[in-house]
Amino acid sequence: MQPEMVELLADTAQYTAVAFIGAFIGIGELVSRYKDDPYEAITNRHAITYTLLNVLASLLALLALKTLNPADAQGVLLGEGPASARVGYTLVAGFGAMGLLRSSAFNMRVGNEDIAIGPSALLQVMLSATDRAVDRARARVRAEMMARTMHMVPFEQLEVALPQLAFAMMQNVTDQEKQDFANVVSALREKKMDAVAKSISLGLALSNIVGQGVVDDAVMALRKTLAAAGDPSFSATLARPLPTPVETPEASVSPTAEK
Repeated sequence: MQPEMVELLADTAQYTAVAFIGAFIGIGELVSRYKDDPYEAITNRHAITYTLLNVLASLLALLALKTLNPADAQGVLLGEGPASARVGYTLVAGFGAMGLLRSSAFNMRVGNEDIAIGPSALLQVMLSATDRAVDRARARVRAEMMARTMHMVPFEQLEVALPQLAFAMMQNVTDQEKQDFANVVSALREKKMDAVAKSISLGLALSNIVGQGVVDDAVMALRKTLAAAGDPSFSATLARPLPTPVETPEASVSPTAEK
């Protein structure tokens, strides 16, 4: 194989690897923020834009290293030469760009908040915009799914049993998450709102921790258990089919159309 072709393949591998580092870190941030359904979150078009921003920063960092063109004692250009040197510069470019993008020159006090001045400010604006956009895109879908799941489920009967069962079904829920959720349930218990709205709010808060599928399975298990125990209200809900979502101009649009 010609030396020029080997060099081209090596450069391509470097840029591919550094792009993967940027994408991996950007996607990791988004996944950690949407535990109920990470795949739906990261495939939203706004989330993709945020991921591409991280990829672009990594690629530009590697390009900057290569265009500096200083040579070492052996005359090998920066970022080129043996495979070990290329791997080192790839890691420096990828993780260095991610660190620089999340750094700040100084903090400025505005009111009661500290505002970071530097690249991290731009990244935080992008991340906040992504959060709002993803939330708006998924809010209607989540509400419809949870309304179907919590159909005719009394808040008072499941406010303790449902979280306990859902957490028991999972293996990695932390004590802090359980305590935070207990605070949410306590706040819901004191609110003066419709019982159905309380049940839906309970399910949505729980799905943020364990996911929609676990909530669905836990609710169905409890409905069957209570119905078998002779609770007439749950026997009636099992016999009655779940309501079909109302088709509206907005609801008729596929959830993926907003990505």
